[in-house]
Amino acid sequence: MKTRKKWLFLCAACLSLTAMLIYAMAVYQPILFVAGDHIFRKDDWERIKPIYFHGRPHTPEEEERLLEQRSLEELVLYMGRQMGVRIDERIIDEHMKQLGSTKEEREQVLRQMNMTEADSVTNIRRALIGFEVKRRVTGEITVSEEEINSYYREHLESFRIPELRTIYYVRAGQADKPLMDKLKTIRAERFPSLLKEYDLEGRAGFHEWISQAELSATVGEEAAEAVFRSPIKQVVGPIVSEQWTYWFLPDEIMPAKTQSLAEVREKIYRTLYLEKESIVYGKWLEEQKRANLYCLFTENLKNNRFWAFWSDLPVRLQLLFQSHA
Repeated sequence: MKTRKKWLFLCAACLSLTAMLIYAMAVYQPILFVAGDHIFRKDDWERIKPIYFHGRPHTPEEEERLLEQRSLEELVLYMGRQMGVRIDERIIDEHMKQLGSTKEEREQVLRQMNMTEADSVTNIRRALIGFEVKRRVTGEITVSEEEINSYYREHLESFRIPELRTIYYVRAGQADKPLMDKLKTIRAERFPSLLKEYDLEGRAGFHEWISQAELSATVGEEAAEAVFRSPIKQVVGPIVSEQWTYWFLPDEIMPAKTQSLAEVREKIYRTLYLEKESIVYGKWLEEQKRANLYCLFTENLKNNRFWAFWSDLPVRLQLLFQSHA
């Protein structure tokens, strides 16, 4: 009798082990991340991945970065629930209407985005919760006038606007002898008619309010320097640049200047605010990752089911004990 019980026990153990191995090799879905009370598995990622990549090729590094981004989004959503964040459904409806005034129009747009209406509603809600959490976390950030003034003084060079010019040009290819001969005697008053004649052929055009550095990137330093040295309404050329010979006509000048503090105050305020916001929000996120259950397993994107089954065991046990705590 004892021998029979022993064999029954061994058979049961073998069957259990076999079932577990079959489950691990054929059924188990590896954990990609845990954020608060949310467990995200590989099949979850495969379902939503097309929304991120839209069928385009991507590298493993890109996929890992997006997975980490998703994990942080889930952590923020978890914290939003802890904060009691609620989103008014009317706000979501207003966002949905931006895709189209009718259900048919929205469905057509969403098909192009490889999304369903339910996916879109979910994404809008997630984004709005994320914005509200961030607003609450960073709501006490301030930027003082002294900080703005100090930034302006320290970055004064970045507020200098170089001289800008509006410049017309006509160009001829090296083998286009008839046009080259025609342009040798070109005068300023003839430029408008030449622009009309050759613009569609790509042999004439204009640059509106361009700097010397920008023009240099297009036609070379020698040509740009000559054009910016010349008085306005005076033809500059011929100047050879690669396969073209150019004639230029500087038409208008906007002198170089330094923007005043009043002109750039809002820009500086926004720059300083965003810098502080990034620091405060980033620090808060790191604190939440330590204070709450947060684990990221990008290696499970490549691991097979069997290996992931065993490597996930510690976090699965942690989740089990936590649920019974």
